[in-house]
Formats: sequence, C-alpha cells, structure tokens
Amino acid sequence: MKAVAIAVALGLGAGTAVAQPRALAEPSQIREATPPTVELLTFGMGEVIFEKFGHAAICLRYVQYDSICFNYGVTDFAGGASMVWRFLRQDQEFWVEPSAYDDLIAFYTEEDRDIWRQTIPLSPAGARNLEAALWDSLRPERRNYVYDHFFNNCTTIIRDLIDRATDGRLRAATRKPFALTYRELGQRGLAEMPALFSLTDFVLGRQIDDHPSEWAAMFHPDNLRIELASKLGAEPELIHSRTGPAFPTTGSSGRLYTFALALLFTLPLVVARLLRRFERAALSIATLYLAGWGIVLYTLVAISSIEGVRWNEAVLVLTPFDVVLPFLSRARRRRYAEVRCVGLAIVSALCVIGILHQPLWIPILTAFMPLALIVVVPAFEMLPRR
Repeated sequence: MKAVAIAVALGLGAGTAVAQPRALAEPSQIREATPPTVELLTFGMGEVIFEKFGHAAICLRYVQYDSICFNYGVTDFAGGASMVWRFLRQDQEFWVEPSAYDDLIAFYTEEDRDIWRQTIPLSPAGARNLEAALWDSLRPERRNYVYDHFFNNCTTIIRDLIDRATDGRLRAATRKPFALTYRELGQRGLAEMPALFSLTDFVLGRQIDDHPSEWAAMFHPDNLRIELASKLGAEPELIHSRTGPAFPTTGSSGRLYTFALALLFTLPLVVARLLRRFERAALSIATLYLAGWGIVLYTLVAISSIEGVRWNEAVLVLTPFDVVLPFLSRARRRRYAEVRCVGLAIVSALCVIGILHQPLWIPILTAFMPLALIVVVPAFEMLPRR
C-alpha cells in the first residue's frame, strides 16, 4: 500500500524517491497456440513508506517467448505536494506497465523483499480470457486508473481479473467480515512508525474502523495470496526470502507520543495558573495545539474526496474556533471552555454507547486538558498569594 492512513503517510512520504521496475519499451501481444500459465507474484514490505504494505503483479508465462508481468502499481512517486493534493482529491492516476518476468524478479530480489509465486489454476478458456484482458489493459484509453488505497489499487485490479477468469470462484463465500478493521490492517504496515500511526486517530475517519469483507480485505497483497490458496488451491512458493532484518507488523499504537506532545502544549498553562503570570502567552501556546489541529482537520474534511478522510468524527473534538481563546475576556473564555467541555463529555458518551466508532480517546483527552484548566480558573484564584 502506497500510504495507509493515507493522508498522513503521503504527507510525510511526498517527494521520496521510489525505485520501480524497468518497463518494456514496446511489448508485443504474444499469442502462442498453447494458453499461457498465469502466475501471481506478491512482494513483502520494503524500506520506504510507499512499500510498507507490499505489492503484487500478475504474469503470463510463455513457452516459446519471454514471459511478461503486468504491474498496476506505477505512478510518479516524486510528485511532491501536487501528488499529496491529488491523493486527497482522489484524483491520483496510476497505470499499468509491462515488465519482463526475469527483470521483475531480479528487481525485487535486489530490493531484498520477500517474493511469493502462485500459479493460478485456470481452464484454457480462462487463461485465454485473462491473457486478453491483460493485454487489453495496455491500450492507452484503458491503461490509467484513479487510485484508491483500499478499493482500487494495484492488488484489487488483479483480484478482479482473476475472479472473472475463474467465473467468480475467488469471490465466492468471501462476504463474512474480515478479522481486522481497515485501521488495524494499516497499523501492521506502520508498526515501526508508531508516532505516524497515532496521527491517524486524528486525520482518518470512521470508514477505516469498519471490518472489510474477506473479499474487500484482498486489497492487501498478503490477503490476496492467502485467499488464492484457500479458495483456488494456488499454494504460494517463497522464491526469495528477505535477508535483512524482518519488518515488525505489531507494536505500539504511538498514542503515548501524541499524549506527551499535547501535555507539552498544556504545561505552560499549568505553570501560568500557579504563578498567576504569563496567562495569555500560555493560552496562546495551548491554542496552537487546539486550533492547529482544528484547522488541519476542518481543511482536510473540506478539500478531500476520500470518504475515510471526509467523514471524520474528530471534528467533534477539535475545532479551529478555539483560536479565539487568547482574545476573550476571562469570563467569556471560561464560559466558552465550559461549553467545549460539555461537548467533549457528550462525544465521550457517544463513544461509550457505540454511536461514534473512531478511537477518539486520545483526541478527547488532549483537548480536555487545557479546556478544563480554563474552567477551573476560580479554584486557582482562591489559592493564597505569597
């Protein structure tokens, strides 16, 4: 997956140089008398952020001619800010590129990524139909597609092609919910970057807390490989095993980092309350966190076409309107903070009863800390001066 939790990952990964397999310049549409053998190649994690969720390619193995693979995961990964914008607008185009079979294997071996190979059991007619569909996908008018991390990526396209070639056998009996949510699947890819994953509590909405069906979960190459073995009997063969250290798939959620960061923004307000000095400056620091997150969230909701970004329950917790805090009188500031704390209590109750689904406890707690301090101003003022 090129980015999970996707807006954050893209934001940090934009401009990263990502090597890609060499494409064949002018592939010819080979057609032997015997239908080709169709193989799925799936690749494990790589070093850079765009490679943390694996990859897949589908290949036609010929007898008399060089075998060829079709890679649907190609785009301009060095697009920088414009690429992030297109991803957020759900307008980033990917395309298919053909590569020589041996070149593709050599490339991912050099990248030191696990490589699994599976032969797809197809009837002669199914192999011919899939062969035709793959070559047809190279036509200029069909070559590009708009990428969606969960629903239209380099693996889902291959999944759909195999399903059609097997007359729906792959899709059969895959409607029950997958064990993990989309967010949990994303955490597996970002396990070595817990601070980055913790930010997804803020920027990614309720859609990614759904459990995909087993069919939808095949957006991930690992799940496609497993289901091909289960549903079609296509046993995977590990043809290259990573020699470097294994990438973790479990670990900290990183939420403690987020809490610690929020605490740093709140601490000056605690000190100002105790000293009864520098209150406005301390409020300004706390407001940087509250209103800063609010501006980010409301902007993402306004500009993004991605459902998992647009429908974000965190906007009920953090709001750009908190920017007024340093400019209000003490009495009005306290009334404003009281209203906000009541709102946070309501959101908390909605989380407890299951109406809200996102993991909002860290956003709620980090918003509540400075607002609660503003509410309890009278308690501090009752302390004797020395």
